[in-house]
Amino acid sequence: MSEELKLVNSEDSACCSPSPEVPQGAPLWKSIVIFLSLIAIFLAADYWFGSFLKSHLTGFSEAAKDSISFFISHSIGLVSLLAAITTLAVFLRSFIDADKVRTHMEKVSSLKGHGIAAGIGMATPFCSCSAVPVFTGFIRGGVPVSQAISFLIASPLVNEIAVIMLATTLGWAIAGAYAGMGFAIAVGAGIALRKFAKPSLTEVTMVKSLNMIDSQGNVIKPSLQKRASASLLEARDTVKTTYIYILIGVGVGSLIHGWVPTSAIETIASWGPIVGVLAATFIGVPLYSGIATVIPIITALSEKGMPMGTLLAFAMSVTALSFPEAMLLRKVMKPKLLAAYFATVSLGIVLVGVTFNIVL
Repeated sequence: MSEELKLVNSEDSACCSPSPEVPQGAPLWKSIVIFLSLIAIFLAADYWFGSFLKSHLTGFSEAAKDSISFFISHSIGLVSLLAAITTLAVFLRSFIDADKVRTHMEKVSSLKGHGIAAGIGMATPFCSCSAVPVFTGFIRGGVPVSQAISFLIASPLVNEIAVIMLATTLGWAIAGAYAGMGFAIAVGAGIALRKFAKPSLTEVTMVKSLNMIDSQGNVIKPSLQKRASASLLEARDTVKTTYIYILIGVGVGSLIHGWVPTSAIETIASWGPIVGVLAATFIGVPLYSGIATVIPIITALSEKGMPMGTLLAFAMSVTALSFPEAMLLRKVMKPKLLAAYFATVSLGIVLVGVTFNIVL
C-alpha cells in the first residue's frame, strides 16, 4: 500500500475527490508547541503588549498613542487567535460525522436547537472575531446555519465572566437581565433567520470528517499527528486569506478608539430613551472589544447618569457586532446573509435597550 495519504473533503465518501495532500512534516509535539505558542502570543498581545507599546511611544499625542498601540496589539492578537481557534476547531471537527450531526439536529425542535446553540455560545466566551472559525466549523459539521448564528451571537455577548463582572459592578439584577436578554437575542435572531439562512448563502462547504484515503481509494482514519498537521495547514490557509480583512477592521476600530472621546458618548444620554439607544448601537457596532473591556466604561457612564438601556445597547453592540467581525464573516457569508445578520442582531439590541430604558 502506498504511503501517500490525502484528505477526504466531500459529503459522499463513495464518490469523493481528494483535496491537497496532507503534509507529513511536523511530529505531534511540534504541532502542540505551535498551537500553544499562538495562544501565548494572543495573551501577550491582548493583555500586555498594548499598554507596553503605548508607554514607550514618544512624540505622539495621547489619541495617536491609543490608536497605534490598539492597532498593533489587536492585529497581532487577532491573527494569532484566529489561527489558534481555527486549528482547534478543525482538529475537533475531524472527529465529527456531519451526517450524524445533521440527523440529530433535524430531530430537535427549532426552539430547542437554537437554545442549545446559544447555550454552547454562553459557555464558550469567544470574542466576536474568534467565534467565526467555530461558527464555520459548526456549519461544516452539519449544524443548520440559523442555529450556528445563535452560537455566533451568544458567544461574545454573554458568558459567565461578563455576568460576574456586571454583577459585582452594577448588581445581580442588571447582570441577570443582561444575560437573559442576550440569550433571547441569540435565540430570537437565529429563529428569525431560520428560513432565510440557507447553506447556499454561505461560502462554507460541509464535510464529513478529516478521514484520508490511500492510493487504492480505501478510507482510513488519520493519526493524531495527521489531524494536527492538517488543522495547522487549514489554519495557515485561513489566515493567509483573511488577515487583510482583520487589518482593515482593526484599523477602523483603532481610529475610533483613539479619536472618539468618551464625552461624545456621554452626550447620547440627553437624546432620549429611543434616539439614545439608536445612537449608542450605531456607535458601538464599528468598535471591537470584549465585554470585560466594556464593563468598566459602562460602569463609569452609569455613574454619570446615562440610562441603563442605552448603556446595555452600547455594550451589546460593541461585543456582539464589530467591523473586524464583518470583514471576517464576509469570507463566510454572502452579502445578503451578512446584511440580514447584522440588521437582525442590531434590531434585537435596539429593542432590548429601549425596553430597559422604558421599564427603568
